[in-house]
Amino acid sequence: MALNDDPTTPEETREETAEAIAPESEAAAPAPGAPVAEWYAVRVQSNKEDSVRRNMERRIELRGLQRKISQLVVPTEKVAEIKNGKKRTRQVKTYPGYVLVEMFMDDETWAFVRETPGVGDFVGGTSGAHQKPFPLLQEEVNKIFGVEVPGTAAPKIKIDFGMGDKVKIREGPFENFDGVVEEINEQKGVVRVVVTIFGRATPVELQYWQVEPI
Repeated sequence: MALNDDPTTPEETREETAEAIAPESEAAAPAPGAPVAEWYAVRVQSNKEDSVRRNMERRIELRGLQRKISQLVVPTEKVAEIKNGKKRTRQVKTYPGYVLVEMFMDDETWAFVRETPGVGDFVGGTSGAHQKPFPLLQEEVNKIFGVEVPGTAAPKIKIDFGMGDKVKIREGPFENFDGVVEEINEQKGVVRVVVTIFGRATPVELQYWQVEPI
């Protein structure tokens, strides 16, 4: 099933980086035929994902539900961008308005999550109905967490210009030259810009952070 904000302080960045990684479960391997913990997506108030997660964690401790609800995650990803002429990497939420919960689904945990302040309902659940929601498919879980292993995920690149846009070169041999973007390679972070040199249109390859839109 498909799922449909922005930290500004170092503390929040470190916190969300940790949240974006699915840690190993401390629970022992279940016996054959025993129920297993599965991942569910929960709708929450937009911009309140972290506060809802923290509140639910406190309530889990108070109710002693650590064995039934093992993980709460607000998925994030790294995005590289240029701001005020400087390159920086920041964490952004990949699914704004959602918290992912790894849990054993039964009447107690189902009601507990839905009664948490700030929670709307489970994705795939019908509000007010007694039918419990379906868990996320394993391929969906892999998609969410598969690129979040430390050291394996390169930051995504946020480029503020497109093909055919006019740009100014900020650094390098062609600094202060104006040109037109001819090609963008987002995976490598490289752009090809056509500039006029001695009256001739000449394509040059640059790092995306070396140019800025005009």
